[in-house]
Amino acid sequence: MTARRFKRGSPERAVAYVRVSTDAACASAAEQRAAIEAWARREGVEIAAWHEDRGEETGERPGFAAALEGLVRAGAGLFAVASEDRASVVGVSGLYRFAAGQRGARLVTADGSGMPDGTHRCPTCGDPVEPRPRYPRAVCGICQHEATDQRGRPLEFFNIDMSGGFGARYADTGEPRDSHACVVRGVMCRADEARFGGIVIEVAGGKT
Repeated sequence: MTARRFKRGSPERAVAYVRVSTDAACASAAEQRAAIEAWARREGVEIAAWHEDRGEETGERPGFAAALEGLVRAGAGLFAVASEDRASVVGVSGLYRFAAGQRGARLVTADGSGMPDGTHRCPTCGDPVEPRPRYPRAVCGICQHEATDQRGRPLEFFNIDMSGGFGARYADTGEPRDSHACVVRGVMCRADEARFGGIVIEVAGGKT
């Protein structure tokens, strides 16, 4: 099976996502929308589409799935929510960040919650990222999905099973690749298994 690849979206265009739960402390759909609209005006960002989910069920979020497809259709580089707790599954926003990154977009919150403060940036694209002391030269999630070999063929890296391990293949054909080396935005990098699972790609050298 080959992976579907997406281009990096425009940083001036966003798809907005609103999620209303039964939690009494949860902001209403109107309040979330107002917060996102105010953020967009401040940042000069166009909201290309709005999507919404209601309820607590984590396995059934059609609005979220539609928002991900909307990112691709709109060429949007931002996935906007009102706050970090509105972009999470059981309190963890990693799934949302990863899914947006796969589609060339970055998760942003209107209130700034859970967002990097800008003191650390991706070494290949310059987007703000959370510092990772164990991996100080790690690329961001979007750049990770842009990895190619030195000839420009798209690559995909993965854990070989639930316990971890490292695997690599060509994303266009599924052909196995026996190498950790890759190129991200013209920079030589190395992909490897991250501690406790997952994949990390770090800058390994200079421009190709």
